[in-house]
Amino acid sequence: MMISRIWLSVTVLFSVLICISLLSLCVLQPFLWFLINRQTRLIPGTKLYSEWLQPSVPILTQFYVFNLTNPIEFQFGHKPHVKQLGPYTYREKRLKLNISHNNGTITYKEMKWYYFDANLSNGMENDSITSVNLAFISIALKVNSMPSFIKRIIQMIESHFHEYLFITKSINELLWGYNDELLTYLSMHGFNLSSISHIGLFINRNNTLSDYVTINDGLYNQKMIGQIIQYHGKTTLTYWNSSTANMINGTDGTLFHSFLTKYDKPYIFASDICRSLQFFTESINKLHNLPVLKLTPMLDTFKSPKYYEKNKGFCLNWPNCYDDGVLDMSSCQPGAPVVVSQPHFLNANKSYQDAVDGISPTAEMNTIIYVEPNTGSIMKAQKKLQINILVKNDATFKQLTNISTTLLPLMFINESIQLNDTIIEQLTNALIQQPFIIQTILICIITLSLISLCSIISIHFYQNRQHTTYIQFIDNHQSNDVTSQSSLDVVNTRQQQQQEQEQQQTILNDLQENPIV
Repeated sequence: MMISRIWLSVTVLFSVLICISLLSLCVLQPFLWFLINRQTRLIPGTKLYSEWLQPSVPILTQFYVFNLTNPIEFQFGHKPHVKQLGPYTYREKRLKLNISHNNGTITYKEMKWYYFDANLSNGMENDSITSVNLAFISIALKVNSMPSFIKRIIQMIESHFHEYLFITKSINELLWGYNDELLTYLSMHGFNLSSISHIGLFINRNNTLSDYVTINDGLYNQKMIGQIIQYHGKTTLTYWNSSTANMINGTDGTLFHSFLTKYDKPYIFASDICRSLQFFTESINKLHNLPVLKLTPMLDTFKSPKYYEKNKGFCLNWPNCYDDGVLDMSSCQPGAPVVVSQPHFLNANKSYQDAVDGISPTAEMNTIIYVEPNTGSIMKAQKKLQINILVKNDATFKQLTNISTTLLPLMFINESIQLNDTIIEQLTNALIQQPFIIQTILICIITLSLISLCSIISIHFYQNRQHTTYIQFIDNHQSNDVTSQSSLDVVNTRQQQQQEQEQQQTILNDLQENPIV
């Protein structure tokens, strides 16, 4: 009786152990999701919030500048020839300021700083670059709509200041700005051709504070995390010609919601080009043994509004729209006729590529974002954009009389981030190593428990069988003894009967031989 209770207790113990392990194995993944959800909200105290507030991840901005090598020939109708120089690399620092939280939203301003990094650059900030004179082009664009006598006055002033179509400036001046004497003079004498006299492609971008931005913090709906609600105090844009084009969709590109799938097509609002871009999963890759989604812009992003109805709102002068691959920025960045594209006119109409010597697009020049789908963490990203200037034939200005109308590339920018080893190690531990170790331990416990339980049951049945066999043997032995005794009794009885019969026969024989008279 005591032994049976022990067997029963051991069996129950291992059964309970198996059930607990199986249950733990089933809830392991949901529990991991629960932890991820708690840490991927933009609320104070989470890792995501502290990283969003002041990113520790290195952010690099690289400028590849196109040096115009034949300015004179270009001015007289020849095809321009450019040579790509760089990269000129700057480390970017960001800090969120003036932060306020309100019912699931965050409103803030962002400060940015750029620091030149000579070690990561192929050249120095004082390198000279020959390119088109942005001030000259800006003036030519605005003078076209003015009365003829004003045009003549402007032309005389230009000649006086020796303003030329092409200019040679240092990288530092080209990016962060230089003072243009002609614009200063015109502004002082009532010619409001430009609100600024300082010209630079990245002017007012360094050591400056942005306007207010309001985003969703993901507290009530994690999939809405980082979604821009208001930009510069407005819920829509005013740059484009349709309500769809003016919509502010997506995040600023630094955040994605957790549990992203390959079927999701997230939006990113690109403030530098004043529009939202939609991305799709081009492929599933691995970075540092972590599965990641490789996101790239939708193929129709820069399709010509002339042929693609969805982009019709981005045409500013219908039906005189640009062909595939470029976006007119004159409403977003008034002044010079700036047009953006992918580097080296990648995926653009071939006429833009053929119009400039020194252009050779490759697939690697596309914008790419690698996202770890469970946490929405950006493992690696490269946002690439080319700035071009429309140089237009114009008989009003002598220097533009013979030139061929061309989209001339000025530079392309590669803004990139890549997680450092510490963060990658933390992600790998949290998403792969720790769950794998726990899962392996639970599977081992289940396997050993099953083996032990099966062994105990087998031993128990074996012992029961042995006990039953022994009892049957005893019973059979006793039965054989009884049978043997019975057989002996029968034999003895038969012998007695035979003896009695023999005695009776002897008596009969005697009577026959000696009858009684």
